[in-house]
Amino acid sequence: MVKQFMAGSCYSYILSSKDEALVIDPHISLLDEYSEYLKKNKLRLKFIVDTHTHADHFSLAAVLKNKFSAPVLMHEKAISNVADRRLKDGDEITVGSSVFKIIYSPGHTDDAISLYGEGRLFTGDVLLIASVGRTDFQNGSPESMFDTLQKFKILPEETLFFPGHDYHEKRSSTLGKERKENPFLKETDKEAFARNMRSKTIPKPFNIDNIVRVNQKGEAVALEMITPRDASALAGKNPQVKFLDVRSALEFGQVHIKDAINVPIDMLFAKINDLSQSKQGYIVLCRTGNRSPMAADMLMQSGIHGVKVMQGGMTRWQKESLLVIKGEGGVSLERQVRLIAGSLVLSGIILAWLLHWAFIFIPVIVSCGLIFSGLSDTCFMGMLLMKLPYNKKLYKTKLGGGTCAMG
Repeated sequence: MVKQFMAGSCYSYILSSKDEALVIDPHISLLDEYSEYLKKNKLRLKFIVDTHTHADHFSLAAVLKNKFSAPVLMHEKAISNVADRRLKDGDEITVGSSVFKIIYSPGHTDDAISLYGEGRLFTGDVLLIASVGRTDFQNGSPESMFDTLQKFKILPEETLFFPGHDYHEKRSSTLGKERKENPFLKETDKEAFARNMRSKTIPKPFNIDNIVRVNQKGEAVALEMITPRDASALAGKNPQVKFLDVRSALEFGQVHIKDAINVPIDMLFAKINDLSQSKQGYIVLCRTGNRSPMAADMLMQSGIHGVKVMQGGMTRWQKESLLVIKGEGGVSLERQVRLIAGSLVLSGIILAWLLHWAFIFIPVIVSCGLIFSGLSDTCFMGMLLMKLPYNKKLYKTKLGGGTCAMG
């Protein structure tokens, strides 16, 4: 059985057979979710696998290792104080009656592995849906990525594959579909593939060096996690404990916790001194729990004590029906584009019907623009809207940095 978990754009998995389970790429914000799933299904956690050293989010591997006394498995090239067993190409992992083969999958990093078995392939950040992982992280290589993709091509077309990330909320795909539609998997010329990969300049994830350090040393165990209900109770009892919301100004304005302090994570370093002098304790939160551990790590490194991370962020806070302040934010850029595009299409159709047929070119032009936007992953209307003073103000403190994907 495969259970997929989401934390923002990060995917992790629990594979189970009989009464045993294996977790792949556990995310720092999902301890309760994993624990509840294992308990509910009466599963014993047998192995913890990190497919590579993550550079965009904290791994929960060290925490799960302590809690469940389960060994952490990583590739033999991984620099890790957490790993108990080192894997190499061709090794096998047995969970219950299921057997998963290790495929050494360098390219995104030099310590990357994939797991293949039961008609499923778990690719970490190497092969993504309609994309691949970037190759400028720890000893990554376009040439190695190309060779790894050739290994995947010989697997059966009906193989279901599950990535470590997706930035468009797609959950899974098949190798047959990817062979037809994924431009990186379709490329047959190794030199052209490498040249194309190297031609792309992508900003790196925020705070990447600290994230890699924490994951290599297993320092995520030092991050104290707290549930939204416990956080609410603690802040209610102790006036010296404050919520520190590290989302963007736009996200904060749309919905936030009463009396929370908003310091977007890309501005946090500049505010460290002020936060330190306040002598307060902080419960750090973001939208889903991806940015807040990074922010908490920055605070702790700066000598601020009493730092806690709220599990699941505002998403979980709202799911648990806790009190929020709403309605002070603006309309997101994506919604603005949809509203304007829809209005132009409808207006063009009505004007063509009532006044003159030539107005039909309005929806035609808008449709062509949307098609181009989908193919090129750029949005001319969005770029124009971003120039408006209103949007400049709302978006100027959005978190900078890149993703793990090439596109």
